[in-house]
Amino acid sequence: MSEPPVSLHGVRLVVAYDGADFAGWQEQPAQRTVQSVLEEAISSMAGHAVKVRGAGRTDSGVHAEGQVAAFDAVRLIPPRGWMLGINRLLPVDLAVRAAFECAPGYNPRYDALDKLYRYVLLLGDPRDPHWRGRAWHVARVHTDGDGSRRHDLDALRAGAARLVGTHDFGAFRAADDERAVTVRTIHDIQVLPTYLGHPDLLAIEVRGTAFLKQMVRILVGTLLEVGRGKRAPESLSALLVPGAARGSAGITAPAHGLTMVRVRLGKKDAERAAAGEP
Repeated sequence: MSEPPVSLHGVRLVVAYDGADFAGWQEQPAQRTVQSVLEEAISSMAGHAVKVRGAGRTDSGVHAEGQVAAFDAVRLIPPRGWMLGINRLLPVDLAVRAAFECAPGYNPRYDALDKLYRYVLLLGDPRDPHWRGRAWHVARVHTDGDGSRRHDLDALRAGAARLVGTHDFGAFRAADDERAVTVRTIHDIQVLPTYLGHPDLLAIEVRGTAFLKQMVRILVGTLLEVGRGKRAPESLSALLVPGAARGSAGITAPAHGLTMVRVRLGKKDAERAAAGEP
């Protein structure tokens, strides 16, 4: 006589982590990754092996405030119970910030409307140890009449505006990213001086539907060259065409300045609404 089918319950998590000691999100052999550490904690609580589905991958050293993940479990536990229980089993550099019920098999990767990333730069001398591991320290360049040295924010914003829209971002991906389709859509790029009220912090926030490997970090490295007067804002348009070489774009900004801020969900509901489905 066959056993009755196992009933699974879906759980969606909002996850935050300090990426310094993780080899990125995705599970890798013999590497400490966010996915593997999270799966170990959840499996221990669930009483069986659990696979976690993430809304996106972050590279080694990249942080997150609002990564989204989902898993299925046999045990029926209220969302708050999952959040508190998992956090008791996680190390100090990884935490569940919220938990919700979802359908079994739900994959946030396919339900993401867009993702918001923030890159923080520390502009000036000397360096600020408080922002070590959270911001890329680069020297100021332009000298104003008062003797202070500043980046050209108007040029930086003009360059950012060139990148907004649907373009071929093949020149803005890591050399080992072999995806055939390199067209992506960036909805918005915000340049935020005096970030958090700090006179030497500059944040660049990039919101888009999906990203190539290291794409945001290469965008930041290229925009920094615009802000330093090494390339004109209008020159970025030539990088957004099929066949543009990676070497024609700027450097890859260090991972530690980048944070996945938020994943906005609801793509499936939007698609159903557009199709006139209930």
